[in-house]
Amino acid sequence: MNQLWDERYGSEKYIYGTTPNLWFKENLSLLSPGSLLLPAEGEGRNAVFLEK
Repeated sequence: MNQLWDERYGSEKYIYGTTPNLWFKENLSLLSPGSLLLPAEGEGRNAVFLEK
C-alpha cells in the first residue's frame, strides 16, 4: 500500500494543482474564525490557501 502513495506523490509535479478546491474557497467565509483541522490534506493546497 505504501508503494502506491510513494509513486503517486513521489513526483515534483502536483497531482491536484496548486489552487484551492473551489467549493472550499467559496464556502470558507461561512465558518466562524477559529481553529480548523484539515486531516488527510494530501498535497496541502487548501492548507496553503488558508495561510494567505
